[in-house]
Amino acid sequence: MRNIVTNIEDITMIIAVADLHLGSHMANKSGFINFIHEFLIPNQKDISRIVLLGDVLDLWRNKNSQVLRENLDVLEELAKLDVKKNYLVGNHDYAILSLLGKDNSSVPPDSRGVLDQVSETLELEYDGLKLKFIHGHQVDYWPALEFYEIFSQAMCFVDINDPELSDVWNIIHRFAEVLPEGIRNKVRNLPGEIRSALEKKLAGPLDGNEEEKKSLLHEWELLLSVSDFEDVANRSGKMLSEIIELSRVWEQILRVLDQHLGSSTLPPQLEYDVHQMRRDAAAINVNLQEDEFLVRGHGHTPYVNKKQKVADAGCWLGNRGSYLRVEDGQVTTHHWQENA
Repeated sequence: MRNIVTNIEDITMIIAVADLHLGSHMANKSGFINFIHEFLIPNQKDISRIVLLGDVLDLWRNKNSQVLRENLDVLEELAKLDVKKNYLVGNHDYAILSLLGKDNSSVPPDSRGVLDQVSETLELEYDGLKLKFIHGHQVDYWPALEFYEIFSQAMCFVDINDPELSDVWNIIHRFAEVLPEGIRNKVRNLPGEIRSALEKKLAGPLDGNEEEKKSLLHEWELLLSVSDFEDVANRSGKMLSEIIELSRVWEQILRVLDQHLGSSTLPPQLEYDVHQMRRDAAAINVNLQEDEFLVRGHGHTPYVNKKQKVADAGCWLGNRGSYLRVEDGQVTTHHWQENA
């Protein structure tokens, strides 16, 4: 995992955005360009850093070169900003790590390039506030993260016009060589119906439309088919009993959440439990500390919970647009509308 830790001084403002999904027809590209012109450019002297929280590009089932070419204008507009930038990879642009194939340690920390500081996590300390930035898939798929990340990388290389790359499982089996032995054997021996169910559940709809929410418990059960709790414990330094207990609690909460699918709000206790389990999962997969504020994307719904120190930047899909602002020791969420 590539992690960047930076202690920064003289901060004025951090802006975090996530889930533009440039390359998908759902992307609110015009809205984000408007955001650059009407907010980022006029305020760049007051912005210390822009953190791109992943899925900025959508490489799934798309030709990587075509996505970059068609959205070069957005990347160039961002690059012109005289502001430090960090790009954290998400599940839909996970292949950027291998496409760049470089060690960020050779890049000056004050670089302004959009893809000069690429990592999976970022830690910043600002005015006594400790911040941990991630995309967010590390939380939602915590028991099977190693499998999910090779699945995400494979989805970036799928090409229906290339016989060797048209089947995502052919690519997954190649990437599976890097997995721990227990998970690798599980992946190799998955029944066809489980492979199909995993692909359908994890890959989502072909045309980029947002899928109607379905059973979270069913997704959990599928993830368990490609997970190994002993490996999770070894990798995280946690006791196996802790991992098993978290999995039990997680499953119970998912059962309750399934009863609220489609609801815009959750009962207060359930909302508290959901945020707490996200922090617990982040402690396992990205070493989140108790005093750190977790800043993420991936959820597509913007929120800030100050008490439990967790926030989501939302997304730029359809007519939506939102971002997080870190200023004066506070994390706040903001909505953007074109021509606002």
